Amino acid sequence: MITRRRFLEGVAVGGAAAALGPVGRAAAQPADWTQAVAAAKKEAKLVVNTFPGDVYKRALKAFTVAYPDIKLEHTSLHSQDFAPRILQERQANLFTWDVSLIPTSTALQVLRPAGVWDPVRPVIVLPEVKDGWEGGFERGFALVKDRALCYGFVAQRGGGVTINTDQVKEGEVKGLKDLLDPRWKGKLLLPDVRTMGDTFWPMTAARLSMGDDIIKKLFVDQEPVLSRDNRQVAEFMVRGRYPIAIGVNPQILATYQKQGLAKNLKLIHFTEMSTMSSGSNTIWLVNRAPHPNAAKVFINWLLTRDAQIVWAKEVETNSRRTGIESGNPQYAVPPDAKFMQIDAEENLPEVVKTQDIARAVIK
Repeated sequence: MITRRRFLEGVAVGGAAAALGPVGRAAAQPADWTQAVAAAKKEAKLVVNTFPGDVYKRALKAFTVAYPDIKLEHTSLHSQDFAPRILQERQANLFTWDVSLIPTSTALQVLRPAGVWDPVRPVIVLPEVKDGWEGGFERGFALVKDRALCYGFVAQRGGGVTINTDQVKEGEVKGLKDLLDPRWKGKLLLPDVRTMGDTFWPMTAARLSMGDDIIKKLFVDQEPVLSRDNRQVAEFMVRGRYPIAIGVNPQILATYQKQGLAKNLKLIHFTEMSTMSSGSNTIWLVNRAPHPNAAKVFINWLLTRDAQIVWAKEVETNSRRTGIESGNPQYAVPPDAKFMQIDAEENLPEVVKTQDIARAVIK
């Protein structure tokens, strides 16, 4: 006899393979689900944007296996590139994208005022996607005040600093104040705090704990090299051009490490900069989506347990779904951590203030 516990354990182990089949078979389906799937197959296409990285492409393959009749077109534009593109297209009455996975910062500051989003809550209809979430299913809607516009399915720790252990001795940098030491002047590699969430998020936490002048001390007085290219930041660190960097993209870095490179790079978390977020794993439904039924099918699929197992593994991130193995333990939020939910709308004014201070002091 198979007990319920052993059955659930079997589901967890076999989830990655199960994700390759259509969702909604095991549980009772809403009346309109069959119609939505049929309509999605007639639309025959879905256009999704994610952050750059081959990891997303690998994860999305599971959807194309589950729904081979829906051709998935994938773009990989960073928020700072996606926003102007979609706004320009809409001004020309063009509508390309159906779904985007990007952080709340640009999504709320730039794209919401332009009417780019429709609420994602109404299209989440499968009962099976609403159970088994850390903090409850509703927590994923809490990023935005109206609790309907988007859904965050990941809990990721931020505020990491990457050091080159060939150039930085053990214990030389333990906190943000250590980066202000004159020995690191001109040797820091930082994403531009005026535009890049890799730094304006953790630096918001740092500013609130250390004072507004931390922005000038780090980004002006220390004469760092600033970049607006995530791949460039990772590549420079892999090549050993700089001893210390903030905001090295973990997915891009992992690609190098799988090639046997970057073994001398180590992640350190600074308490002053620690935050938690869903980051680029926040789902948004595009207004006037050209393939609305395919978008509905995709969003429900992505939130199932089986799809989350695949996503966590391939994207190397940490799903909020319970019982799923961490895709990147270095960025897992510690139990009972009281980190700032930096991508919540309620914290957006502080994030904007960080950007404004940076624009005022960086010339």
